[in-house]
Amino acid sequence: MNLRGAVVAGALVSLSLVGCGSPTATGGGKEPFSLPVGPTEWDATAPAWYADGTLHVGERTVDLGDRVDQFVLGATGAYWMRGQTLWFTSAEGETEKVEEVGWGNLAVSADRSVFATVDQSRGPTDEFGTHVLQVAAFDTRTGEQLYRTPDQEPAGGADLADLYGEIMPLLVGVSDERLFFDRTTIDLEDGSTTQASEGPDGEVYEGFAETLFPDGFHVYLEGEGRRREVADTWLSGVGLLSPDRSTIFDTSQWPTEAVAYDAATGDQRPIDAPWGHFTLAGWSDQDTFFGVAQRIDQNALNVLRAQQVVSCEVRTLACTPVSPVIPTDDEDQGQYPTFLVEGAANEL
Repeated sequence: MNLRGAVVAGALVSLSLVGCGSPTATGGGKEPFSLPVGPTEWDATAPAWYADGTLHVGERTVDLGDRVDQFVLGATGAYWMRGQTLWFTSAEGETEKVEEVGWGNLAVSADRSVFATVDQSRGPTDEFGTHVLQVAAFDTRTGEQLYRTPDQEPAGGADLADLYGEIMPLLVGVSDERLFFDRTTIDLEDGSTTQASEGPDGEVYEGFAETLFPDGFHVYLEGEGRRREVADTWLSGVGLLSPDRSTIFDTSQWPTEAVAYDAATGDQRPIDAPWGHFTLAGWSDQDTFFGVAQRIDQNALNVLRAQQVVSCEVRTLACTPVSPVIPTDDEDQGQYPTFLVEGAANEL
């Protein structure tokens, strides 16, 4: 089942009809960029958060500067976006520009071995000079390109800039075996592709339901009140399932209550976080997850006052602070977020 299918299905149909034509042997432009990697590996499964220019990964810290839109962790460092530009910072803190990719579509596999991004830096263009989108996947330990969309000429008269502005993002996720992009499951071993099928709730990507992502398995939910169960439809809600499939997190709405659900019984269990709301960020292993505890103003509707990164045990749901308390600055209306967790394209 595809968590995002119902949301973007209509827009993606328009992309397939308008955006691309047939493959061509030569696409012009520059050759695909190479992905930088660092000299040593770090613990990319540790709780990671960015605040005030510094990325914290477990006990490690690296300086990224104060203009970061989004980041994901690879095996040897962090890949992050500043505007339309992709950057890389190694575990040792060395930063280099990767490429002007155009869009903040970043994904990483659960084991941090594969990084994927949408790239609009090369290839065929429409009559207005806009490059056709390509998706590229890389080995984060060697920098080897594992897959790139073959060059395709756009359909005659297509205005790609206008089209892409309506349908982004297209990158649904990646594993060490598969890439999920634009209604297609791509096998990273041989480059073969399988078109998504039509399900009752939108597009169904082959292999998606059994793929573990950094934040868990993506599932649909049913139930209300103090009970949740995994379902076959998204109409009642969406959520995340722990790597061992024992624990459900309902992510249907924000603010998200600091609770989880036993997958076997459906019963609700409280997360022992500092405040009454919690957003799951990722998994260190099958026994430990981490996320952001959030203090919501009780006297105002959904107004966030403070946040704190915490690490929690699955068995007890007890949490330990990882970061200091980070207050929300009501006066901060800057262009770039001042606090991020992995994968978030804006402030929580």
